[in-house]
Amino acid sequence: MKHITKFFIVAAIAFLGSVTLRAQQASGNLHYLGRGDFVINGSPLAEEEMYNLIGDKVYYETYLSAQKQRKAGLPIGIVGAGLLGATTVWYAVAIDANWIHEKPVVISSAIGWGIGAIASAGFAFYIIGNKRLKWIAEDYNRRNGFAASFQVGPTPNGVGVLLNLQPF
Repeated sequence: MKHITKFFIVAAIAFLGSVTLRAQQASGNLHYLGRGDFVINGSPLAEEEMYNLIGDKVYYETYLSAQKQRKAGLPIGIVGAGLLGATTVWYAVAIDANWIHEKPVVISSAIGWGIGAIASAGFAFYIIGNKRLKWIAEDYNRRNGFAASFQVGPTPNGVGVLLNLQPF
């Protein structure tokens, strides 16, 4: 019984993977690769090509600002996390020292933790920028081809997986 269950689980995952892959490989679909790069039909797109594909409004209102958020968020987040970690390690190493509770040490530690925590919020900008870039690809595909939706939940016959491919 365990082998049959494992087989069906593996078969279902393989089937869902092939359906997703087939939907993503459709001709003319725009794909966001997650590094600020877009491809269409397997070819990477330059800035001018993105402008021509998505149009003036989306390019200037969403694309450029999302790229700036993504590019700035990661280094700021890394610096903040590094500062937060370094301050924590320094304080932990010096915790048994007699001078650890003196005012200048406590103030400098608090400043390090505060700046590190605030700068670590740069990761949020990185994530938001990536989500906005992903939305651009989804919006383009929705306006120019097939929109695929994959839902797990109520279906016409009960609970299950619902895959809709609808042409616009």
